[in-house]
Amino acid sequence: MRPRRSSRQLRAAMSSTDEDSSATLSAVLTTAWTTALSAAMAVAMGVDAKADLAKLLDEWEEARQGTTEELVSILTKISELIEQETEEYYKSDPDPFDDRHPGRADPKCMLGQLLKMLFLNDDFTNALLDTYIMTSRDVSLNTAACRLLQNIVPGLDTAVVFEEKEGLVGKLFTWAHEADRPLCVYATGLLARAMNNQEVATSHKEENAQLVSMMIKRLHELQSAAHMSHFSPTHNAQNLPQDSQEEAVQASGVTKNQQIYTEEEEAFEEEGREEKNAGESSRSTSKGKSSAQRNGGGSTSSARLLPDFVYQASPHPSSREKEDTQGGGKKKVENGRKTKQKPQFTATTSGTEEEAERAATNEQPSSSSSWSEMSSILIGSEYRLSPLSPTMEQRLILQYLTPLGDYQELLAVFMKLDTRSLMMNYIDLGKTKNVQLTFDALLYLASLLLHKKFASEFIAHGGVQKLLQIPRPSMAATGVSLCLYYLAYNQDAMERVCMFPDGVLSDMVSYALWLLESSHASGICHATMFFSISFSFRAVLQLFDQLDGLRRLVNLISTLEILNTEIEGSMMSDDQVFSSRQTAKHTCMALRRYFEAHLAVKTEQMKQSLQSSENGTTIPQQPSYKAYTYTREQIIEMMEFLIECGPPQLPWEPVQVFCKLSCVPLMLQLISAACDWKTYYGRSDTVRYALDILAILTVVPKVQLVLADTVEVMDERRSAVPTVGMSIILGVAEGEVFPNDAEIQKSALQVIINCVCAPDQSLSAFTVAPLRQPLHPQQPPPTHNRVLAHMWQVVQNNNGIKVLLSLLSVKVPITDADLIRALACKALVGLSRSSAIRQIISKLPLFTSGHIQQLMKEPVLQDKRSEHVRFCRYAVKLTERVSGKPLIMGAEVSLARLQKANVVAQTRISFSEKELLILIRNHLVAKGLHDTANTLVKEANLPAASLCPNSAASCVTPTSSKSRTYRSASGIAARVAANIGTSPLLSCNSAPSTPSSSRSPAVPHSSGSLASTSVVPATPPHPAPHGQSSHLVGRILFSRERPVASCNSGKKLRALKQKSDHGAFIQTPAMKKQLECHLPSPPTLDSIITEYLREQHARCSNPVTTCPPFSLFTPHRCPESKQRRQASPNFTARLGSRMLYPKYGGVDRGSLDRHLIFSRFRPVSVFHESDGGDSSFTCCAFSARERFLMLGTCSGHLKLYNIFSGEEAASYTCHGSAISHIQPSRDGNFVLTSASWSVPLSALWSMDGVFSMKNSFGEDHYVEFSKLSQDRVIGTKDQVAHIYDIQTGQKVLTLNDPALANNYKRNCATFNPTDDLVLNDGVLWDVRASRAIHKFDKFNMNLSGVFHPNGLEVIINTEIWDLRTFHLLHTVPALDQCRVVFNRNGTIMYGAMLQADDEHDVMEQQVTSPFGSSFRTFDATDYKPIVTLDVKRNIFDLCTDTKDYYLAVIENQDTVSIDTVCRLYEVGRQKLVEEGDDDDQDEDQDDEDSSDTDDDDDDDDDIDIEPLIEELANDEEQENQEHANSPTDVGIEALLSSSSDDDDDDDNNDDNDTEDLDQGSWFGEESDDDDSDMFGSLADLWF
Repeated sequence: MRPRRSSRQLRAAMSSTDEDSSATLSAVLTTAWTTALSAAMAVAMGVDAKADLAKLLDEWEEARQGTTEELVSILTKISELIEQETEEYYKSDPDPFDDRHPGRADPKCMLGQLLKMLFLNDDFTNALLDTYIMTSRDVSLNTAACRLLQNIVPGLDTAVVFEEKEGLVGKLFTWAHEADRPLCVYATGLLARAMNNQEVATSHKEENAQLVSMMIKRLHELQSAAHMSHFSPTHNAQNLPQDSQEEAVQASGVTKNQQIYTEEEEAFEEEGREEKNAGESSRSTSKGKSSAQRNGGGSTSSARLLPDFVYQASPHPSSREKEDTQGGGKKKVENGRKTKQKPQFTATTSGTEEEAERAATNEQPSSSSSWSEMSSILIGSEYRLSPLSPTMEQRLILQYLTPLGDYQELLAVFMKLDTRSLMMNYIDLGKTKNVQLTFDALLYLASLLLHKKFASEFIAHGGVQKLLQIPRPSMAATGVSLCLYYLAYNQDAMERVCMFPDGVLSDMVSYALWLLESSHASGICHATMFFSISFSFRAVLQLFDQLDGLRRLVNLISTLEILNTEIEGSMMSDDQVFSSRQTAKHTCMALRRYFEAHLAVKTEQMKQSLQSSENGTTIPQQPSYKAYTYTREQIIEMMEFLIECGPPQLPWEPVQVFCKLSCVPLMLQLISAACDWKTYYGRSDTVRYALDILAILTVVPKVQLVLADTVEVMDERRSAVPTVGMSIILGVAEGEVFPNDAEIQKSALQVIINCVCAPDQSLSAFTVAPLRQPLHPQQPPPTHNRVLAHMWQVVQNNNGIKVLLSLLSVKVPITDADLIRALACKALVGLSRSSAIRQIISKLPLFTSGHIQQLMKEPVLQDKRSEHVRFCRYAVKLTERVSGKPLIMGAEVSLARLQKANVVAQTRISFSEKELLILIRNHLVAKGLHDTANTLVKEANLPAASLCPNSAASCVTPTSSKSRTYRSASGIAARVAANIGTSPLLSCNSAPSTPSSSRSPAVPHSSGSLASTSVVPATPPHPAPHGQSSHLVGRILFSRERPVASCNSGKKLRALKQKSDHGAFIQTPAMKKQLECHLPSPPTLDSIITEYLREQHARCSNPVTTCPPFSLFTPHRCPESKQRRQASPNFTARLGSRMLYPKYGGVDRGSLDRHLIFSRFRPVSVFHESDGGDSSFTCCAFSARERFLMLGTCSGHLKLYNIFSGEEAASYTCHGSAISHIQPSRDGNFVLTSASWSVPLSALWSMDGVFSMKNSFGEDHYVEFSKLSQDRVIGTKDQVAHIYDIQTGQKVLTLNDPALANNYKRNCATFNPTDDLVLNDGVLWDVRASRAIHKFDKFNMNLSGVFHPNGLEVIINTEIWDLRTFHLLHTVPALDQCRVVFNRNGTIMYGAMLQADDEHDVMEQQVTSPFGSSFRTFDATDYKPIVTLDVKRNIFDLCTDTKDYYLAVIENQDTVSIDTVCRLYEVGRQKLVEEGDDDDQDEDQDDEDSSDTDDDDDDDDDIDIEPLIEELANDEEQENQEHANSPTDVGIEALLSSSSDDDDDDDNNDDNDTEDLDQGSWFGEESDDDDSDMFGSLADLWF
C-alpha cells in the first residue's frame, strides 16, 4: 500500500507550482520593463549623441587652426562617439552582408543620423581626407584621422574616394608596410575597402603581393599568441548555444522575407556563366559599397529580438500539422512572423516528442549563461578601434585579404603560407570566442574556396565538418551560407562532398534548409543559390525531398508581401519591394533547377523501365554523386519523351507535392505581377524561370487543367481580378509585355506546346470539369483525349489562334525569329487537330492568300537555316492537316490550289490507243525504221488517212501548227523527268529552228543485239533540207536523246568498241548485281503519256473530275463555267438585255450595277458652322425624314442644317465635350448622343415638341437603338453592355463575363436585326436568356464587330462568321481596320479605315481623327471591294441616307487647316471636268449642282442620271411649297416629327415596294440567287 502524501507535502508542491508561475510572470514583467527602459534610454542617448557630435564639430571649427593636440583630441572624441553608436547598431543584429548606408538600412538607428550629420559638413570631411591624411606628416594626427575614416566607411562611397583621390592608396600601402601600430592596422583596414574595387586592386598587384604574405604571417603570430593566452580546455563550449541538428527537420516558417543581394552577385545565377574566372566572380560578390548599391536596391534589415530568436524551438508535430491544415485565406504566425497563407502541407519528417520536449527546454535562457556572455558569440556587437585589440587587428587583416582571396596569382602565396590551417582555426568559434572574427574569416574562406586546389585540401582535412559545427543561429552561420554557395559552385568539390558518408551530406542539407528559413536575408539568398546549383546532384536532391525542402523553398514566395492583395503597396518601402522581387527571382531559379533535375531522373527511370520491358536488360543508373548536365534542347527532348512515352496518369511525386501546395496558381500570379515590375532589372529572368517551371510541370495532364482554371491576379490598383491561367501565358508569349525578349517567348510557347501537342489518346481516368457551362453544346470527338480537347478549347477561347498567327510573322529579334516561328507553327499543328480550330485556320489569309508559302521561302536570318527547316516541316504538317491532302513540296500552298490539285489527281486519264500507235509509227519513220513502221501499220490496222507522209514538207496535222512546250510538274512527272525529261508535242510544219537547235535525220546507235540483227539504211528516203527541223507530226521529244552523226559525217560505224581506261569500275559481280538492284525501274509508255496528259489537265483554270478521253494531237482544256444568261459587263448591253432576260436582266446584273453606281461620288455641298468662327464638326447623321443633316461639334452642340438650302436650322447644347456619335430614331421622336469625356457620356433626347433630355447614361461611352422595334437602347462601357428601356429609362439587363472578355479597344455593343441577339466585345449573347452563346475568336485589337443586315453573318474586322454554325466563312483583307456602315437595304458597305492612335500628336482642345483620309465601298452580298476613295483629308465620321442619294462625310476643311466641315457627296455621279480640282468652289456651286445638265451625254465615264436629279428637285420644290418659310428654332421639333399622311404613305411605299424608284430607294432587296432588280424603274427614267 502506497503511503499517503502529507498535507505539508501537498502544500509544498502547490507552493512550488505557484512559485514557478510567479517566477515566470516576474521574468516576463522584468523583460518588458527592461525593454521599455532600454528604448527610453536609447532615445535619450540618441539625442545626447547628436548634440555631442554637433558640439564637437563646433569645437573643430574653432580649433581647426589650432594645435595638433586639439585636433587629435576632437577627432578621437568623434571616433569614440561613432564607435559607441556602431556597437548599438550591431546589437540590433543587422544583416552582415548589408553594406548600405546604416541610415537607409535602419532609418531609426542613431549611427546613420550621425553619419549624415558628419557628411553634411563638407569642410570637415575635406579637411579629414586632404589635410589630416594626405598632407599632414604628424603621425598622431594621421592615426586619429585614419581611425575616424575607418569608422565612417559604412556611410562612405569608397569607389569614388579611392579612385579619384590620387595618391591615397599609395600612402595607405606605405603606412601598412612601415608605420607602427595602430596606424599600420588602420591603413590595412582602409586598404580592405579600397581592394573591393577591382580597378584599384589590379593597379596595385605588386604592392598586394608583398603585403599579403606579410599579413598572413601576422595572422599566424596573432593566432598563436591568442591560443597560448586564452587556451582553456574546459572553456570550450559552455556558452555556445546548442547546435541542434534536429532543427534540420523542423517545419518552422520563414522568419525573413527581405533580401539584400547586390547586382554583382548575378554572375553566379546562370549555369551558363560557370566558365567565368572564379577570381572575378568572388571579387564581384564581395565588392564593397558602390554608388549604385547605396542609391538603389537592397532592403531594410529589421531588428530582431535575439533572446527569443536564439532559443526558438520547433513546434510540436501535432500542433504544426493542425496549423498547416487550416484552410481558407487566414493569416498565420510562424516563428513570430506574420505571413501570408501557406500552402497546405504536412511535414513528413517532423521531430519526435522527445525532440520537441528537448527543444522546449531551450525556450528560456539557462541560468548559467547570460545574454551579455552570449552576445559576443551570436551577434558580436564589439567594435572598438582604440585601444586596438588583437581581435580587431585580425578582423581588419582578414577584411583586407578577403577581396584578394580569389586572385589566381596569389594562390601560391596562400598555399605556401598554410592559409588552410589558419582558416580551420578561425572558423572554430570555440577557439576565437568572437563571432565577428569568425564571420570575417568565413568571408575570406569563401573567396579561397573558388580555387579548386584549395577547396580539395579543405574538404580532405575535414573543413566541411568544421563549417557545419558553427552554431546556429549566429552571425557566423550567415557567413557559412556564402561558403556553402561557393563550395557548390565548384563541381569537383561538390562531388567529393557527395561521396562523404550520409551523415555529413545530410547535415549540410539540413544546415542549408535552416538557413533557408531562419537566417538573414543574405543567408536565405546564399542558401537558395546553393540549392539551385547542387540540385543537379541526385544525392542532394533526394535529401532535399526527404527533409521537406520543397515546402520550405516555396514558402519564400508564398509569404511575399508583394503578392498579397491585402497589403497595400504604399506601405512597403522601395528597398522592401526590391528585396521581395529578388527573393522571388532567386527562388524561381532554384525551383527551375529542382524540377530540371527531377525531369532528368524521371526520364532516366522511364527509359530504364522501357528498356527492361523490351530487352530484359537494365541500363545502369548514373551515380548519385555525379551531377546531371543538360542543355535547353536536352530538357525539351526529355519533356517530349515523357509526354509521348509516359503513361496518361504519370506518377511524379515532386509535381504532386507542388500541386498539393497550390504552387501552380502561385507561379501564374508571380508571372502576372512581374509583368508590372517596370523598374526591376530582373523581371524578365523571373518570368522566364517561372515559365520554365510550368513547362516542366505541364508534362503531367493534371497541371494542364490548373492552367485552364481562373487565378486571382492583381491589377494596377492591387485588387484581385480573376484571370484564366492560359491567358497569362498567351499574353506573355505575344511579346507585348516583354518586347524583343525571345527567351520569354520561347519559354511561354513551350508551355503552350506541352498543353496542345500531347499524343491524342483517350484518358478515361480523367474527368475534366468544364470551367463554365459551354457557350454552345459541342462535345469533343470521343477519340480525343479529354484533357487535350479541353486545352484546345481553352487556348482558342483565350485568343490563342491570334497570338500564334502573329508569331508566325515575327521578325525581331532577328537571331531568334526563325525558332519562334517554328515553335508557334508547332503549336498550331497541335491545335489543328481540333475540327473547329482547323475550320477557322483554313479560312484565314495564312492559307487563302498563300501567306504560309511566303514564310517558307527563306529564313529571317540566313545563319538560322536549321530553325527555318524546322519551321517548314511544321508548316507542311499544318498545311496537310488543314487541307486533308499530302503536300507536294515545291507547289504553291493555298487551299484553292490544293483543292484544284486534288481534283486533277482524282481525274481518270484515258486516251485513244490508235493515236498512240500513230505517234509510234511516226517516230519509227523519223528514225528511218520504215519496215518496222509499215509492219506496225499493217498489224494495228491504222487508217491511212491519219498517217503522216514521209516527207516533212507535206505533213499536215489536225491541230494548230504552233509548237507547244509544257513544263514538267511534280509527283510522278518529276520522277519521269529525271529519266526521260520533258516531252513537248511538236508539229511537222513548225517554224525553222536556229542552227543550234536544228537536228539532222538521226541514225540509231549500232550497239547490242540491235546492231547485229538489223540493217539500218544510211539515209532516209526524203532527207530534210539543211537548217530545218525534220521532226514528224505528233512526235514527243525526249530530252535525253543524244544527237548522232549523220551518214555524211565521214565517220565509220564501229562494230566493236574498246573498254574505257578511265572512270569508275565494278570490282566484283556481287557488287554489280547489288547496284543493278538499286537502279530505278524504267517508266512505262502508258505512265509517260498519262502523266503528260495530267499535266495538261492541271493547267485548266477550272478542272473537272470526269473528262472525256484525251487526244494526243489536240491540247486538252476543260470547259469554262459560264451561265447561259450571264449579264454583260457593259452597262448599255446589260440594260438592253432586260427585255430578253426578265426579270433581272441576267445573272450578276445587280452586282455589276452596284459596282458601277457606288464607285462614283461627286461632292455637291459643304456645311460650315454659321457663327463665322472655327468649324469643328465631329460626327453626322441624317434626320428621320432626311430633310436635315444633324451634326455634332467639339463644343458639345448638336446642330441641324437644311440639306437643300444649307442653312442652319437649329442648335442645341447636349454635352460639355465633343460629341462622338449621333443616332436619331426612325420615327424622329428621339435622338441618341455620345460624348468623349463629359458627364453624362451618353444621353437620350426627346424631339417631340420641345428638345429635352429624356434619359442619361452616365457611364456608357456608346449607345444605339435596337434594330427591329426601337423601344430599347444598348449602351457600352468598356467591355460591359447595358440594355435600357426607353419608356421607363431603367436598366433592364447587363451583359458581361470577364472570363470571356476580348478587351477590344473600340468595343461597341449592338443588336442583331431581330433584337434577340447582342454582339458585345466579340461575344454573342442571347438577350432573352441573358447568357453567352458563343465567343468569336479574336484576330484584331480594335473592332468588336457588327451584324450583317441579313441576320446570318457577323463581321469582325476582316472575318466573316456564320451565325448558324459559328464557322469562319471567309476573310476580307480589304476590310482590315474599317468601321462598317451599311446602306438601308444591306447591299452596300461603307468602310472608314481606322488609323493608329498616336498620343504624341493629340492637339489640345481638338479632337483627332479616328480614321484616315479615305473610305471604301464594298458589295455586301459577296464582300468584294468596289472602290477606295481618297478625299485627301482626315475623316472623322460618315453616314448615308436611306435612299442612297447622298453620303455625308465629316472631314478637314483642307489639307492645312484643322477646322472640320461636313461635305455632302452625291452617290452615283462623277465630278464634272469643268468643276476643277478646287474643292473650295463646291460651296459656291451648291445651288447650281442640282440644276446643271450634263452636256456630255455620250461620255462613257459619266452615265446620264439627270432624270433622277430632276425628280429629286421636284421633291424638293414640293417640300418647299409645303413649308414656304424656313423653320425657326422653336418649330424645328414639329418639322422633324411631322408625320403627315403623305409621309406615312411614302414610308409604307419605301418599306413595301423598294423596287419603285419614284417612292423608294434606287434598288431593292436582292439575294445572290435571284439577283433582284437594283435599279427598279430608274432605267425608264434614264433612257
